[in-house]
Amino acid sequence: MKTFFNKEKTILFLVFLHFFVSFVMFYFLLQSDDLGVVLIFLYSLIVTIALFRGVIEGLITSLIILFTVGTALLVIMFRYEEFDRLYQTVITPEYLVIFGGGLIIGSLLSGFIHRYHTEMIRENSRLKGEIDNFVSIDPDTSFDNAGRMEIEIKREMTRINRHGGLFTLMFLELDYYEEFVKAYGHQELNHLLEVVGEKVEQSLRYSDRKFRYSDNKFAFLLIETSKTNVEIVADKLGEQLAEHQLLNGKKVTLFFHISFDEYNESKKDIHYTDLIGDLQKETVFYDL
Repeated sequence: MKTFFNKEKTILFLVFLHFFVSFVMFYFLLQSDDLGVVLIFLYSLIVTIALFRGVIEGLITSLIILFTVGTALLVIMFRYEEFDRLYQTVITPEYLVIFGGGLIIGSLLSGFIHRYHTEMIRENSRLKGEIDNFVSIDPDTSFDNAGRMEIEIKREMTRINRHGGLFTLMFLELDYYEEFVKAYGHQELNHLLEVVGEKVEQSLRYSDRKFRYSDNKFAFLLIETSKTNVEIVADKLGEQLAEHQLLNGKKVTLFFHISFDEYNESKKDIHYTDLIGDLQKETVFYDL
């Protein structure tokens, strides 16, 4: 956070310095009437490129412009005998040095502003991601969200890869989710999710992690639970979730499907995304 504010101060200083250099350049170039207007246009073009593309692009453009103007000056010097007269109307070597120096300074300042601004955007995105991870509770079910799920599962995978052990990851999907919303509305949906959260908490162990992976899909990280024991957990969930009482007192039957897989030392080469992907593509589901 401290680094973030330091960069913000640096950008403000660079913007002020850039404004000062540009003001001096404009004042200097406007003394040359039409030629000054052309050079102001070139200066503005280059600093804009540096501002949006970065230091390297700005410097390359600056060198191209300086090379082109310098070459034109040399051609004039060698081709025209009346150079003394043209010297007063065409850019002079001294004029070129001043213009070139201001051009390089302006493009450098613009490039650094671009760099620090880009770094601030990245830092802001990183901080936002960290906040999202800390504020990870789904308000409807009180389960952790998908972001926290990734962190927790990766942590468990690392622990097992180093020290051994196992876990089973189980997905529970609520069938007819959209139909339920259309039939009963969002108030009943919120009530349903709250009840599901409470019943799952009663059915699973405190050490098991509960996540809301998507709107109608929940994930449970069953610590030190083998795949062969998941059916016991599934039956327990089925007893709790099969029947739901609406706010008006009416009872409805709910339908769920589950898919699950065990992770142990033998699967240490499997990445998190592969583990989740295999479960998402699971073709054999178990009715609750």
